[in-house]
Amino acid sequence: MLSLILSFIGGVVAALGLYFSWPGHPYASVFAGIAVFLGAMAAINFMLKNKLEAAFKVVQQHLTDKQTQINRKIKHMAGRATPKFQAEIEKDQADSIREAIKLLKIVEPFEKWNIMVKRQEDTLRAQFYYQLKEYAEADKYFKNALLMDPMLMAMQMARFYKLGKMGEVAKCFKKGARRFKDEKGTLIYALYSWILVESGKMDEAIQVLVQAKTKCDNEILKQNWDHLVNGRVKRFSNAALGEQWFALALEAPKMQRIREQPSFGGFGGFGHRRH
Repeated sequence: MLSLILSFIGGVVAALGLYFSWPGHPYASVFAGIAVFLGAMAAINFMLKNKLEAAFKVVQQHLTDKQTQINRKIKHMAGRATPKFQAEIEKDQADSIREAIKLLKIVEPFEKWNIMVKRQEDTLRAQFYYQLKEYAEADKYFKNALLMDPMLMAMQMARFYKLGKMGEVAKCFKKGARRFKDEKGTLIYALYSWILVESGKMDEAIQVLVQAKTKCDNEILKQNWDHLVNGRVKRFSNAALGEQWFALALEAPKMQRIREQPSFGGFGGFGHRRH
C-alpha cells in the first residue's frame, strides 16, 4: 500500500511541477505524472522483491531442513517402525509446521508496502493449518488465500464440503476446472466426483467424470467413470492418487504408514507463483 501511495504522490508532484514550469502543455504534464508513477512503482517493487523473497525463503528452508532430518530418522528406522515411532514422526512434522507459522512473522513488515503480501501469508497459513488438521484456523485464512495451486483449491473445496456448503463446493470446482488444465486438474475432478458420490449424486458424478475424461486424460478418473456407469459404486476410489489424495484428510489409507510432510506450497516470494 505504501508503494502505491508514494508512487502516486511522486506522480502528482511531477505532473504539477511540469504543468507550472511549462504552461500550455497539460498533456505533457499528465504523461510525466504517469511515467513517474509507474517508474516509482517499478523501482520500489524491485527493491522489495529480493528482501521479500529472502524472507519467504527462510520459511521454506526451515521446512526443507526439518523434513531432511525427519527423512533421515525414517530411513534409519526403515522396516522397524512402531506405533510409537509413527506418533513421534507425526509430532516432529507438526512441530516443524508450527515453527514455520511463527517464522511467517518476518514477512509481516512488508504488508504495508504491498497489499498482496498479506494474501501470500494467508495462503501459506491456510495450508499449514490444514496440514495440522486445525480446520477452524485454516478456514480463517482461506477467505483471503490465493488459490493458484490445485492442492490449495482442493483443500478449500474439502472444507466447504465438510461445512455442508455444497453451493460453494460447486463454485470452487467450476473455478478450478477453468484454471487448471490437463494433469493439474486431476485432483479437482477426482475430489468433486468423490464428493458427489458421497452425497449420493451418481448421475452428476458421472457427468463430471465424462468431462474429466476429455480434460485430464487420467486413468484413475476413467476407471472411476467405468465403475459408476456399470453400477460398481463400491469400487469407486481415488486412493491410487496416493499422497496427493490422502493429504486432503478425507480418507485414511487402508494401511497406515509413515508419510512425508507435504512440500512447501503457496508462494515463494514477492509476485512469484509456484506451479
